[in-house]
Amino acid sequence: MDLTFADVRLFAEQHVAPIALDLLFGLILFVVGRWVARWVVRGANRLMETSRLDVSLRKFLADALYAVLLVAVVTAALDTVGVRTTAVVAVVGAAGLAIGLALQGSLSNFAAGVMIIVMRPYKVGDTVVINKYTGRVDAIRVFHTILITGDNREVIIPNGQIISQPIENLTNLGLRRVDIEITVAHGTDLREIKHAIEQIISTDVRVSMSPGTAIELFEVGSDALKLNVRPWTTVEHYAPLATDMVERMREAFESRGFKFTAALVRA
Repeated sequence: MDLTFADVRLFAEQHVAPIALDLLFGLILFVVGRWVARWVVRGANRLMETSRLDVSLRKFLADALYAVLLVAVVTAALDTVGVRTTAVVAVVGAAGLAIGLALQGSLSNFAAGVMIIVMRPYKVGDTVVINKYTGRVDAIRVFHTILITGDNREVIIPNGQIISQPIENLTNLGLRRVDIEITVAHGTDLREIKHAIEQIISTDVRVSMSPGTAIELFEVGSDALKLNVRPWTTVEHYAPLATDMVERMREAFESRGFKFTAALVRA
């Protein structure tokens, strides 16, 4: 059967033109929708910047928002073209559920990271005790926190473990108390002991005058007396001041002929 130009034109008008028109509308919808999605993400990013959200969290939320908007745009464009999107949505939903189940641990760490960033129990630069680790907070990520310990070890702790346990922030209050326990023999002149300690404290600029240093007799044993010496200092001076105080007390007491022991009490 011979095809005439009229037949070809009729076929094109009835079948090709509608499909081409749908494809054109779908392409336009995709291009415009993607531009709108990027514009919305840029606006959300500026809003998060003004709220001073953590950079890592801001980037993650912006990427997640763009992914959601892009899926919506692609679904609408496919629906315009005539592709049945119900099956696509069902497949995407099932894949999302499977991925969510597989990444349960990572998602819990992410949720904990968001809580840490929003609630701010600590910030970068703070000295903290988390689990069994004491160190300076080097970075706060959405999935983990990085500590640098006093002996220069990098410790990476998942945020999910942090949020479920006590967090001890040693920096937040500004000052930290040094606890030194001194044991002296019976018959030792306590006034002279206290005077020697006060001299050491008064000449060290790292010791905070407020609150004042406590020098207290807290135990009387059968063969010894025990005193607590409790000066206050800043967090960064805590370790060097504690060791220096013990050393200077040793020198002062030995020069006076006192028999003693001194120990730094660590929390």
